[in-house]
Amino acid sequence: DCVHGLPQLWELTRGDPRICIAILDGPADLRHGCFEGALVRQVDMPGIAGRVAGAGLRHGTHMASLIFGQHHTTVRGVAPKCRGVIIPIYRTRDDDTLVPCSQLDLARAISMAVAVSANVINISAGVYDETGQPEPPLARAIRMCADQGILIVAAAGNEGCACPHVPAASPTVLAVGAADGAGNPLGVSNWSELYRGHGVLAPGHALAGAAPGGQTQ
Repeated sequence: DCVHGLPQLWELTRGDPRICIAILDGPADLRHGCFEGALVRQVDMPGIAGRVAGAGLRHGTHMASLIFGQHHTTVRGVAPKCRGVIIPIYRTRDDDTLVPCSQLDLARAISMAVAVSANVINISAGVYDETGQPEPPLARAIRMCADQGILIVAAAGNEGCACPHVPAASPTVLAVGAADGAGNPLGVSNWSELYRGHGVLAPGHALAGAAPGGQTQ
């Protein structure tokens, strides 16, 4: 089923190839049929390339399909006509767990997204910091995007607590929490007062997306 409001949006626009969206997440299986015809490529950061399998690949493929899935396929993305650049920031251990992404690596990935002319940077990552303040390299990267009019969209976190994560806690970043079908925050979403002045809730439950190997989940 379509998320409420998407058909009305798609009547106005399905994106524009002049707009580039960078996804900082796991790698994506771009051989999946939903990306047939999509203007999406992957750029690896030095020192980040790891095992292209497991949880990172599943999450990266899912997220990429929610944005760039072509509408003649099984997964229809929100903005399938935009250009996309996948910048993997996660490595996967042998036990299928993700190696956390440091603030320094996030700063490097944001800088790379700026270098490839991204207009929007989607970050499915967050580092807990009780102050909500990013470390200097990440703060500089966030400020660079704000100065250049590049929108950073970042996850609020999935620990179900009122705990600040960076970069979502930064006031120039659009923080996104997860909502249920009725529009209420999911119990696992870190939807605290800290985010509400510069954030939105988005559907976060039972969203069909692409999975590696041509599957959906």
